[in-house]
Amino acid sequence: MYVPQPDGTTKRKYAYGKTYDECDAKRRELIDRSNGGIPTPTRDMTLGQWFDYWLEVVVKPNLAANSYRAYETAVRHHLRPRLGSKVMVKLGVKELRGVMQALAEDQGAKTAKRALRVLSAALTAAMVEDIGLTRNVTKLVHVRAVTDSGKSWDAVTVLRFLAAARRFTPYYPTFLLLCLLGLRRAEVCGLRWENIDLDNRTIWVEQQRQRASAGTIDTDLKTDTSRAPLPLPAQCIAPLRWTRMRTTMLRERAITRGKPWFEDPDGHVFVTRTGRPLTPDHLYLVLQRIIKAEGLSKMNPKGLRKSCGTLLVHLRVHPRIVKTILRHSRIATTMDIYAEALDPDVVEAVGQLDRLLRQPARLRELGAASGLENAA
Repeated sequence: MYVPQPDGTTKRKYAYGKTYDECDAKRRELIDRSNGGIPTPTRDMTLGQWFDYWLEVVVKPNLAANSYRAYETAVRHHLRPRLGSKVMVKLGVKELRGVMQALAEDQGAKTAKRALRVLSAALTAAMVEDIGLTRNVTKLVHVRAVTDSGKSWDAVTVLRFLAAARRFTPYYPTFLLLCLLGLRRAEVCGLRWENIDLDNRTIWVEQQRQRASAGTIDTDLKTDTSRAPLPLPAQCIAPLRWTRMRTTMLRERAITRGKPWFEDPDGHVFVTRTGRPLTPDHLYLVLQRIIKAEGLSKMNPKGLRKSCGTLLVHLRVHPRIVKTILRHSRIATTMDIYAEALDPDVVEAVGQLDRLLRQPARLRELGAASGLENAA
């Protein structure tokens, strides 16, 4: 039968099966897709045509807006110019390796690695479609790039930063939540008063503030593990009460003076002087102003989150507890923080081993004791 393509044309597609019923079922499925206006890829589809289909039909409806923008940018800038004319099922390992090496030389290894990751996601989705793609060639191509695990502050630096934030900005409570609970900046901006119980000192992280085509809106969290209640540290109670009083004061003053005021129907915790919910970009700018004023090393909100995890590690908190507090979806992410934070302990352990191996007499004692145990 003839099926619609992502570019608006139609092409012939065959349905294969071991029995007539199996073929007929596939044929009916193609008819249903065609009647619903859903394009059906064919074997001679180019990567450029597949990218169009994949972004609009697979990525856009199912992933967050930021993920869609990141994928679309990688396709538009790096993948389509270099691979858009290639027939998808004929893409080979040698050809792809050459393209990735050229991209790494032109734009850098990190850019090439991100582009390869996007291509891998696109081809993985293509393998689900009945177009004859049986392997993902990106799994056989590797781009070497230095992984930047991000920086973190020690406890003294975090205290200096929080002291400066208390002096410089009314958004001091946001940075308390970033440093003490490791919240993401989008989650802090998306907090509502209904998510906070000051009496029982509990906070529920249920949504995040994201920029979308319709403006800055609240969206669901990326993973189910991110949605979780957390204990609210005691030193956050008074600043949050002050924040609520500040919002009430700003509202009354704006109404009294006839100035514009946005009545927030969702009741966000952190708002601007005009009542609009605080945005992640605004919070980032405030953070950079505090760092510059205090003369601290460069840092971003993600680094503050990592600093929280690093300090928990130095307090010898079990990794599964750290995973629960930071709400990581994988324990491997938490262990990456452990691997970095425990470097001084590793150095000390190697030093102890080195001192042991420099004591021949002690080694002879250990050997003699082992021999007696074996004889017994």
